[in-house]
Amino acid sequence: MKNYKSLFFVLAFSLVLGIGSFQYQLKDFINPSTKLTAYQVLALQLESLKNNKRLRQDRGIKQVYLFAHPENKKVTGPINNFTKMLKSDAYSMFLDHDDSKVAVVHRDQFHEVYLIRVFKGLRSKDFIWTLITYIDESKNAYWYTVNVVPFETKT
Repeated sequence: MKNYKSLFFVLAFSLVLGIGSFQYQLKDFINPSTKLTAYQVLALQLESLKNNKRLRQDRGIKQVYLFAHPENKKVTGPINNFTKMLKSDAYSMFLDHDDSKVAVVHRDQFHEVYLIRVFKGLRSKDFIWTLITYIDESKNAYWYTVNVVPFETKT
């Protein structure tokens, strides 16, 4: 049942981007919620990066920044620094990519780790994407991305 909910979320988000991207620009961003699973957060972030140019004004990057772990934001700094990081050689592959494949590496109550393969043009690149739960002062648990690191497989 959980997979169906995640699939529905991804489909609904894709539909919003595909059919009503102009309307999406005028609406608020999707904010962290206790109702979102780690996979839904990952899917939202990947779709946002995939459609960054279509959303205009780096709204895809801004959407991803909302789900960056609060401790990470202390390291990356404000959204301008985060945007520069995503546009760097290490991460620019995510911006306006053609497709992505997701595989679960590890999953437990507090961590989810995924192997992401991003395709852009004739290139592909692998990343390890880790999400963890963050519990706020009211004891609400939210999923946030804690790190995304390039991953090279040895052949």
